[in-house]
This record gives sequence, C-alpha cells and structure tokens, in this order.
Amino acid sequence: MAHKFTLNQQPAQTRKAHMGGGTGGGYSSQSSNLSSNIKDLATKYPLNSEGKFGKPGVGKSTQQVPSKDPLATGKEFFKKLSVGGKTKDLANGKGKITTFPDKSTIVFRPVSTSDGSPAMSVIVKGPSGLDYKIHFVKEVG
Repeated sequence: MAHKFTLNQQPAQTRKAHMGGGTGGGYSSQSSNLSSNIKDLATKYPLNSEGKFGKPGVGKSTQQVPSKDPLATGKEFFKKLSVGGKTKDLANGKGKITTFPDKSTIVFRPVSTSDGSPAMSVIVKGPSGLDYKIHFVKEVG
C-alpha cells in the first residue's frame, strides 16, 4: 500500500512530462475551433443578435466592421479566428483560407473584388450554421 501511495505522489512536472500532447503539425486541440475563436474575439468586437460581427452592410449576408485601419483590423480578425485550423494561401494568391476539423472555414482577402476593402468570409458548420462576409471599412468621423 505504501508503494502505491508513493507512485501517486510524483511531482506534477513528472506527471505532465508523460501526458503527451502538443500542437505541432496539423490541427491543434479540438477545443480550438472557429466557434470558440469567435467567442474569444467577441470580447473585443461585440456580436449582434445573430452572432455576427459588425453591422449590416451591402447585400443580404454581408457585415461591415468600421476601423481606423481596416487592413490591420482584418489581419487581427484572421489571426485570432484562424487559431486551431490549417491555413494555406488561396489558389489565386489573393488571400488565405483556414479550414477547421469540422470543415468550418474562414477566408481573408486583403483586397476584395466587390469594393476593394479587406474582406473575410466566415462559414461555421454545426448548430449555428453561420455563413456571411465581413468587410473591414474605414471609420467615418
């Protein structure tokens, strides 16, 4: 009995060393998914009643996020929302796409084809089923 007690009293560092894990290569942990990344980013950029960033823009499924520096804001969104996914360049070289294990995706284009503003497509698979675009636009006033 004493021997068993001794084994369970290993220092925490020793136990951790044998647990494995890590985030090298491929997808990182399942807890890092697009939905949780959206919740994290929503602490700085509030979501509307539909769970979308920004305010309604031109077009049915388009939102606008006003910013003093739209490109920097777009890059910040992409950096934070892409955590835990696999990111690669778009085939046309005009942006990046991140795909998550559940097939949710985000696409960031520094220059959109519609109006030239930085833009992002957000497609969340699962119960929320969000699918919309965000245009990062120059703050007015």
